[in-house]
Amino acid sequence: MSHQLQGLFLPVTTPFCDDGEVDLERFADQIRIYTGFSLSGVIIFGTTGEGPLLAAEEEPALLEAAKRVLPSDWKLIVQVGRESVRASRKAAERASAVGADALLCLPPRYYALSEAVIANHFRAVHATTQVPLLAYHFPLRSKVDLRAELLIELGREGTIAGIKDSAGDLALQASLRRALGPDFAILCGKASVVAEALAADADGAILAVADVVPETVLALFDAHRANDTREVAQIQASLLPLAEACGPKFGIAGIKAALDARGWPGGGEPRAPLSSLGKSDRAVVVAALETAGVQL
Repeated sequence: MSHQLQGLFLPVTTPFCDDGEVDLERFADQIRIYTGFSLSGVIIFGTTGEGPLLAAEEEPALLEAAKRVLPSDWKLIVQVGRESVRASRKAAERASAVGADALLCLPPRYYALSEAVIANHFRAVHATTQVPLLAYHFPLRSKVDLRAELLIELGREGTIAGIKDSAGDLALQASLRRALGPDFAILCGKASVVAEALAADADGAILAVADVVPETVLALFDAHRANDTREVAQIQASLLPLAEACGPKFGIAGIKAALDARGWPGGGEPRAPLSSLGKSDRAVVVAALETAGVQL
């Protein structure tokens, strides 16, 4: 699996019309812009894509739009984790029907569940389709800590084929690599540690900040492959203000404001109850973009 899921993947945003409906045309246009970069694929319905705010009936059209415009050698990864096994399996079926290359799955998080129950949730989703399943480790949002022991168990039995680690837990990533070997896909989901993750043998990354500066993050990947540690460190440092603005500071609104600043169609208003940034906060985002090397 790791040889298939390598490089930089973008967790694309979901743009909305003035009436709050999904804007399929802008969604497809944003992905077309990304096809001008040497990326490995996209993720839809994740945190950055406002997946928790989308209705099940909105997903098929978005899936079809993404699949239609993706280059044939790019991977389509779909986040399918829902609160119930039933809803998660239905989401997996929808993704499988359009030819998703991998599924990303958050653990159920509203009710307090034992590790055994969470493990069975992943097993049930995996059994639904033949599509490889990745565990989505994001305890900041899910409030569920997927321990190494659980992930190793699921990896050894073939339930999960990899992980997106948005906690930036380098010790966890190292444990998984030692236990599960090179065929287990490890994708870093935290921009502030991506350089360290790549140096520690991660297969690639899924980064929200790369939605707005794919060229800068790709330059970091190139410097890593060239073993230019000084250049890697400089690019990593240049990304930190933007990663903060697109993450802990402003979240989805920051990402969409940055896309607006670049004149890209994936921005606009987030879906309520989220709201867009005001003028002063947008200025912070613009300054962070410029620090990351974007000339506006």
